[in-house]
Amino acid sequence: MGSFRVLVVEDDVDSMTLLRLALREMPLEIFHAGTGGEAVAYLDRAHPDLVFIDLNLPDMRGWEVVERLKTAALAQRTRIIVLTAHAEPVNRLIGTLQPLTAYLNKPVQQDRLRAAVREALSLA
Repeated sequence: MGSFRVLVVEDDVDSMTLLRLALREMPLEIFHAGTGGEAVAYLDRAHPDLVFIDLNLPDMRGWEVVERLKTAALAQRTRIIVLTAHAEPVNRLIGTLQPLTAYLNKPVQQDRLRAAVREALSLA
């Protein structure tokens, strides 16, 4: 089995480090974007299998990156997991209206994170 391409849109270095550690045993090639602009630029040139998106980014809201994904042809095969500290009902409601695989709140248990990735990528 080959590896899956994963884009992590996260501006917090510590969160990014923890995510990499939690997923290190999985067949993933992880790319990082620290801003929404970097994520959009990446999406214009690459087609990830999975995108993790934080909702709080320094230059735009994570939902704007989700919208960009939805309007791109890659929306058909790219899975999206929101990983955020926002647990407010309004953000969860917005999430139900989006093509998300999962909406996870930080801090997330490593087992739950890995399970969401396995489900998103149909890994055994």
